[in-house]
Amino acid sequence: MTKTPRTVHAVTTKILKPVRAAAAGSSTAVDLIESLPGFVGSGGVCGVAVAMSGEPWTSAFYDDRTTFGIAGDGLRLFGSSSGSAVEVLHAALARLDPHPPASGEGLYLEADERGVLEPEQECLLLDLMDDLRRPRLATVQFDIARDGERRLWEVLAFVDDDRGRHLAALSRPRGGHRRLWWLPGSVDRLAEFVDGRVPDHG
Repeated sequence: MTKTPRTVHAVTTKILKPVRAAAAGSSTAVDLIESLPGFVGSGGVCGVAVAMSGEPWTSAFYDDRTTFGIAGDGLRLFGSSSGSAVEVLHAALARLDPHPPASGEGLYLEADERGVLEPEQECLLLDLMDDLRRPRLATVQFDIARDGERRLWEVLAFVDDDRGRHLAALSRPRGGHRRLWWLPGSVDRLAEFVDGRVPDHG
């Protein structure tokens, strides 16, 4: 019997399943850029976070290195930009329950241009799927545009479980392949991905 190859699509569907319907009905980073008069469209960050954590909530945020703004569920913050992606992300995610990063070093999976995972990664994939079977406390899906480049990441998400917070990041197809990171998660680490400072390994 031929074994069906594993794909990143199957994995990310499992990661995002709790929040997928809510995120599909929300605004995107592109919507946000287009709704901001005077936003330069480069040299800044625009994003939307959709969270399933107790009651669902959404946070939209931007920082064009001159001003910043955050809006969602009655929250409105505006002011002068610090030019720091991590600061605007911390403010935009202030409603997210604090959760420590999951233990361990994390992992990454490599896939070809079709999204098919390399078969020798089966052990790593099983580890990731074991994590995804744990009781889920929260899921947050992000849509973020940075420096005028829209959708640098096909998937950016937090997954909180009883072990801590995980960060899932799936790169867009590049050079004939893509990579899925599954790492101990924090807002600071999320900002590293938003800034393009990604690890070479887990």
